[in-house]
Amino acid sequence: MAVQWDVFISHAFEDKESFVRPLAEALRQLSVSVWYDEFSLQVGDSLSRGIDRGIGGSKFGVVVISKAFIGKNWPEHELRGLVNRDLEDDFRILPIWHGVTKSEVKSLSPSLADKIAIDTGTVSAQEAALALLRVVRRDLYDAHPRAMLEAIVTGDAIDELQAEIDHLTDELNEYRCPHCGSAVSTREYIEYDEKNSGLLETFECGYQTDGSPVRPCPFGPNFPRLEDYNLEIH
Repeated sequence: MAVQWDVFISHAFEDKESFVRPLAEALRQLSVSVWYDEFSLQVGDSLSRGIDRGIGGSKFGVVVISKAFIGKNWPEHELRGLVNRDLEDDFRILPIWHGVTKSEVKSLSPSLADKIAIDTGTVSAQEAALALLRVVRRDLYDAHPRAMLEAIVTGDAIDELQAEIDHLTDELNEYRCPHCGSAVSTREYIEYDEKNSGLLETFECGYQTDGSPVRPCPFGPNFPRLEDYNLEIH
């Protein structure tokens, strides 16, 4: 089966809120392609077929081992598939210990207990995502400074981008009519006399200003309205 995802995440339902969903979201923000049930399955899909497809089409298997994981049918089904694939040269299992001890992991799978694992007792979901990125997409990890990756995974990069967009929007608004939003068409310096000069801006709607309104916008409150006049017919 052709590789379609960087990682397959195996977990127990009980651990979604506390760790797995934030981990999957963080990996996706880092541009890692993730097979995760909430991302990859839709209403009506076969659960077993979807899981087998995800395991077969991924380069790495992330196993979030917790007390809820141990002894449950679906996680054990996923784990058997992952262990079978782990025997292949192009696949690796990456264990995460989520509130379990080494003896508990060993009782589940001695081979998993022997692997170096991420322990959620000492790292957050975002920090775990960065540790996984270094293994599953070393190209992305090496291509960006650590500080930038941390900003991406914590959402700070999005906040910074939004602040920049807001700043650019404010700057663009200076070149639009304050009443209808028409773009400025001309800007010219006018010398009123030897001592006074100013910048005259003309907008596409006809609005003009040199700091004070010179010609009103047709959509502005000061533009003459027909109802403002008394008509006399002779």
